[in-house]
Amino acid sequence: MGSGSGKTLINSFVEHYNPYIMEYYMIDVEHISFSYGKKPILKDISFHVNSGERIAIIGNNGCGKSTLLRIMAGIIKPQEGTVRYYGKDACSDRDLFRKYCGYVPQENPLMEELSVKDNLRLWNKGKKEIPEEIIRMNGLENILTEKVTVLSGGMKRRLSIACAMMGMPPIMLMDEPTSALDMEYRKQIHEWMDRYRKMNGTLVIVTHDKEEIEESDIIFKLKGGQ
Repeated sequence: MGSGSGKTLINSFVEHYNPYIMEYYMIDVEHISFSYGKKPILKDISFHVNSGERIAIIGNNGCGKSTLLRIMAGIIKPQEGTVRYYGKDACSDRDLFRKYCGYVPQENPLMEELSVKDNLRLWNKGKKEIPEEIIRMNGLENILTEKVTVLSGGMKRRLSIACAMMGMPPIMLMDEPTSALDMEYRKQIHEWMDRYRKMNGTLVIVTHDKEEIEESDIIFKLKGGQ
């Protein structure tokens, strides 16, 4: 997939749902609360994001950042509140998470026994053709036949990001996307983020990275679950 086709895909998706964008926010997090047992993690969290914006979610370790992103990705359900995409309640229609969001978790989501190429195909809904731009941008050209189990932590991170890029979803949820990466690849990911936003893509990032925070339109700081 060339950069032009990627732009067309995201733009056409956004334009198709333009009536929702005119009336609703692209992402609307409404009064989210979540507890692990008796320990409250998130307390009445609300914010919204417009198309093409980038939001950085920051805060100390254990404050609920990753939990919030997992709720936004549909991995876990909130005990109170909901998440809306284009005005649609994703917690009531879980297909909306898969339709609108790409998700890069902090933990390794890959199938270790499979090759790099097979992981990409799996995340590309089984399609044999893998967009060359995604392979090239993530520096995966020379390791496509390697099994994931032999890759370094940094290379696994590259592959995780590449898998989430499949289908060029209009929203990318990324949990510490450049952690454990060298400076050169971190720069490439930051450049990709800029291109993605220019294609009307919306980024929600959990991060401690100073550059990622400074480049964000909105900074949402979690403290004590609020």
